[in-house]
Amino acid sequence: MRAGPSDFSVVAIIAAYNEADLIGQVVGDLIEQGVQVYLLDDGSTDGTVAAVEPYRGRGLLGVEQVADDGRPSDGFEWERILRRKAQLAGELDADWFIHHDADEFRESPWPHLSLGGAIRAVDALGFNAIDSARLDFWPIDDGFRPGDDVRRAFTHYAAPAPYDRLQIRYWKKTDAVVDLASSGGHEVRFPGRRVFPIRFLLRHYPIRGQAHGERKVFKERRARFLARERARGWHVQYDTVREGASFIHDPATLTRYDADAVRLAMMLRHRGVEELEEALDARLAEAERLRADLDKPTAEIAELRHALDARDATIADLQAATEDGARRLDAVYRSLSWRLTAPARAVGRLLRRRRA
Repeated sequence: MRAGPSDFSVVAIIAAYNEADLIGQVVGDLIEQGVQVYLLDDGSTDGTVAAVEPYRGRGLLGVEQVADDGRPSDGFEWERILRRKAQLAGELDADWFIHHDADEFRESPWPHLSLGGAIRAVDALGFNAIDSARLDFWPIDDGFRPGDDVRRAFTHYAAPAPYDRLQIRYWKKTDAVVDLASSGGHEVRFPGRRVFPIRFLLRHYPIRGQAHGERKVFKERRARFLARERARGWHVQYDTVREGASFIHDPATLTRYDADAVRLAMMLRHRGVEELEEALDARLAEAERLRADLDKPTAEIAELRHALDARDATIADLQAATEDGARRLDAVYRSLSWRLTAPARAVGRLLRRRRA
């Protein structure tokens, strides 16, 4: 299936489950930016599929039900979805693909280029994969309603958790089957991968209000996560959320979104800078280890010197005591009482010899 008539085509493969309040905006934005869409619906019950129907024939290539392969689904089978996305990347005739979520918007790092135009520029530079700088936007009030522009409504964000920072989800079509599943979808893997150093922008909107958060976390996500996937360390993003918790965030704990500042930071702290910092940190750690190894003999020598000094002090004390004893004995020998009692001591020695 050819993605489209352009001589350069990009397809975002999106998996969705009950995202009707947002999926239309996501799909429409991608198409407006020159990216076509293939939707995998995981059995939505809220009108998700109906929300994207207006885009059929206008950039929406197809809608596929995940469970339509003949196997019944026993929950949210993330690995199954990832493997299907990798398979589709081999079947669809496009130049680049994006492993895309239903609650995120992707943007070029350059304001003058659309997402499709930016991917084309990266391709021309000889790279075949792209990372993203993810920002998690959270509600600071409960005013969002379906149909509202989510990017206008949500003005504050936080950095993602460490396990969500790696986002290598763009790739150039390859003859090899790409691997999305082994990383849990965090990065696409294939031979000869060359990741562009500047990250693209990823604006993520996982929770849109209190009622949405309660429904999504406690009914539509946790209840459907599979034990075998949880055992692999997947689906941990809601582990700390408890029943009755507020999904509305204090803006003082978040950062107000400034597009220019975010893009400048992306340019200044690109992957090349971070790789250099990591290499320098490794060199410093090695230098500290070598210094510790060099300091170890020095410490041992210092300890030996301390023991020798203690021994010398003990010897000096013994010598002083011996000299003092000799002086005392010499004083006794020179005393008048010693000389006057000398005859008596001689008689005593003579009698002892005779008795012996």
